Amino acid sequence: MTANAGVYTTSTSPHREPIRVGVVGLSASGGWAATAHVPALAELDGYELRALSASSAESARAAGEKYAVPLAYGSVEELARSEKSISWW
Repeated sequence: MTANAGVYTTSTSPHREPIRVGVVGLSASGGWAATAHVPALAELDGYELRALSASSAESARAAGEKYAVPLAYGSVEELARSEKSISWW
């Protein structure tokens, strides 16, 4: 990712791994994250929606299935502790 006058762009280099993103509060029943973040990330090159956290493990599993997110956590703390979830910069 590069910054240019406050505008962030993603790299489409075939040699660079995608930036793995985790969304906090993604719900299978909709909401802000589902209507704004999920579609936006799907359209961006160089990003992968890799993980999510929800209000409970059951809610997280349902959202993971609905949005095809491979890693689902019942709390933001679990997501943050997982080294396989997201890219930290």
